[in-house]
Amino acid sequence: MTILTVACEGGGNVRVTMAQESQLADFTVDCPAGSAGVGSVTLPAGVMKFGSFTVGVDASDENIRWGLTVTQPE
Repeated sequence: MTILTVACEGGGNVRVTMAQESQLADFTVDCPAGSAGVGSVTLPAGVMKFGSFTVGVDASDENIRWGLTVTQPE
């Protein structure tokens, strides 16, 4: 299992993509002003293959602050 989590703040939103040979995840997180917005996706075991992957974060405004974690608990 792989868990991709994004938190953001600042007004607007962030679009998050994750790929490894093909796109594995694509979601948007609302980023309110003055509080945190959080979004995540869980990929079942076996979806991620051994090796590298890419994650893209596209913020709707340059003032949005965001943080990202990728966790593989097994």
